Amino acid sequence: MATTPNILLITTDQQRFDHLGIKGVKGIKTPHLDRLGKEGVHFDRAYCPSPICTPTRVSLLTGQYPSMHQAYSIGVTVDPFPRPTIADLLSASGYATALFGKTHFVRREDEIPHMTGEINPPPEFFKTWKGPYLGFEEYQGGTGHTINKVPSMHYRTFLEEAGVDYPQWFPSMSDSYDHHQCGHWDIPEQYHDTSWVASLTTDYIERNAGQKPWFCWASFEDPHEPLVCPDPWYSSVNTEEMEIYEGYREGEFDDRPDLYRMCREKDFTPLNDGSVQEDILGGAVHEKCSIPSVFGESLKDERVREATQATLGMVASLDDRVGAILKTIEKTGQLDNTIIIYTSDHGEMHGHHGLWGKGVTAYEDCQRVPLLIWGPGYIKPRGTVSGLANLVDLPKTILNLSGVPLPQHIQGTDLTPILNGTIDSVQDATLVELRASQTTVNQHTLITDRYKLVVYKNLSEGEHYDLETDPDQYTNL
Repeated sequence: MATTPNILLITTDQQRFDHLGIKGVKGIKTPHLDRLGKEGVHFDRAYCPSPICTPTRVSLLTGQYPSMHQAYSIGVTVDPFPRPTIADLLSASGYATALFGKTHFVRREDEIPHMTGEINPPPEFFKTWKGPYLGFEEYQGGTGHTINKVPSMHYRTFLEEAGVDYPQWFPSMSDSYDHHQCGHWDIPEQYHDTSWVASLTTDYIERNAGQKPWFCWASFEDPHEPLVCPDPWYSSVNTEEMEIYEGYREGEFDDRPDLYRMCREKDFTPLNDGSVQEDILGGAVHEKCSIPSVFGESLKDERVREATQATLGMVASLDDRVGAILKTIEKTGQLDNTIIIYTSDHGEMHGHHGLWGKGVTAYEDCQRVPLLIWGPGYIKPRGTVSGLANLVDLPKTILNLSGVPLPQHIQGTDLTPILNGTIDSVQDATLVELRASQTTVNQHTLITDRYKLVVYKNLSEGEHYDLETDPDQYTNL
């Protein structure tokens, strides 16, 4: 066993906890992800610190809950940005560090200036600038998801250097963009963001074999909506086997805060003309009341089979790329001194309860995430475990696995006693935070082995579920 392991953190975006073969997903196979879980540890009760992109991603960077690091929602840029990051700490301890793919640590319009210090650098800038960023010595990435993006930064450079007519694959570059589009996407697989991030990752692993230990974060944008997928993966899904989640049951929101109904009816969104609307949380009136990012979407309900097929196809594609990464680790002789952590920043409702997306509706669908930790030289092969885990626990766990001293500011719980087989659980409860904006919902969810309690700063109502007898949360106790 090597004393200092390589660490590969693989994150997807908006992947459900049950979209894994090891969880019995129908319609696809995920042999490489299942290998990670069976030969390592599959945390079946893993949660995100917040069911929104930016808060969880900054928690993964800092080991802090959103209420501490203050990047509490989409559209928030913390200034000054919380440091040190996990990459800062690992770099200072002798690690090579790299990040490839999606960041979304700050609001979208601030991403390029935050990274580069340049307000509006020309596209050719990214041919030579490749970091550093937030402690990562190397960085390459882009912004957006599938068809809704205008390729930017290093991803645009990749497409331009390939000499392909890429605007044809991105309707957002014309007037034909449909936010609700679901189904097949005609981009060739080799030009898809998933293939590109995986290629950057395998190249990095090869370049650093036999050198000093490395920490690499491979950050994939799939299977986030818009729910579209290229072949061969879209066509590879067995549509006769795939399962569709149950939609809205009439009256099922009658026993919980009214925001559930409002999210489903899409009344709780910014008004197009910028006018004000009533805030149900206390009756205050303010500008552009909004909650990201869960909605009822009738157009997706009508296309639910295409949406499900595309989502499963994206997961199958991710599994294939994880397989390529595993093959590279083995080929370069790093199998016994590398730890792989696979997870997602939050889940996705996927039509369950008549809702799509993620956010304020406190369901397992969007609060719970896949979490697989594998490393033959370090992790005991335990398979599926039921001990509670949270993504805010990962920085502390990574630092302990790497032998790096813990800073005082770090939160979370060390998961290594579970990974080495010492005990089955390290905490009897975990937290999920959601602060939608300065003036609307401030929600906290406490999760134990059996129960879920949801409280709101500005509401007298709350939620309480028995997850053992009511795993889909139909009865608010």
